[in-house]
Amino acid sequence: MSGEELSQNSLAIIADIHGNRWALEAVLQDIDRRGIQQTVNLGDHLTGPLDPVGTANLLIGREMLSICGNDDRELFFPQEKLSPAQMYTREQLASAHLHWLQTLPETAGIANEVFLCHGDLFDAPYLLEQVETSGVFLRSTPAIEASVADIAQPVILCGHSHIPRTVFLPQGKLIINPGSVGLPAYTMETPVPYAMESGCPHARYAILSKALHSWQVEHVQVPYNWKHAAAVAHDNQRSDWAEWLSTGRAR
Repeated sequence: MSGEELSQNSLAIIADIHGNRWALEAVLQDIDRRGIQQTVNLGDHLTGPLDPVGTANLLIGREMLSICGNDDRELFFPQEKLSPAQMYTREQLASAHLHWLQTLPETAGIANEVFLCHGDLFDAPYLLEQVETSGVFLRSTPAIEASVADIAQPVILCGHSHIPRTVFLPQGKLIINPGSVGLPAYTMETPVPYAMESGCPHARYAILSKALHSWQVEHVQVPYNWKHAAAVAHDNQRSDWAEWLSTGRAR
């Protein structure tokens, strides 16, 4: 999708909601309070043991440019390939919610300035992070440059890792991960066991603005009732999610 235009000087960037309606409500309220008229949504909207239906209804009812993430696409996998969180989400959703997900593009553009992607469809599992046996690290500049070499826009927005980052490349490109609205930490077992941790339970998003013909980035941490979200996860038999939601830590 191209031809979208930056409506004003500021753009709110959200990603990785994962069915956390309460975090999304808090973030959207903060965006509205600041008077930001345009929001983009980088995917992984609904998957999780929380409130996928309420989250979907809120997103569908609000005008914003949204793209799909890996968990959005994987909801349409055969049942035997779904994770427990994906299975729970799929069982909760109505056909209208699934249809909305199917209409979302994998990438999008705003004029010739901003490129939107989830961050998983590159030559590495994560655009900005490298997973090793010793931990998770920022990828090298040459590796990131190679991944985005074919993207013409100077600003690239991505999610997927849930870790807020702003990375500037020597040739002038700016890459922004706003962090996760609804899931501040998680663990994975492949290619090696690892954890993604933001370090606090706040809902995250970012604001992109033009300042003196350059780009200004603000990473925002929004408080919300994460104890309630954690309690819902616990009631749905996901004590791991409850810990991630209430602490921002995964271990």
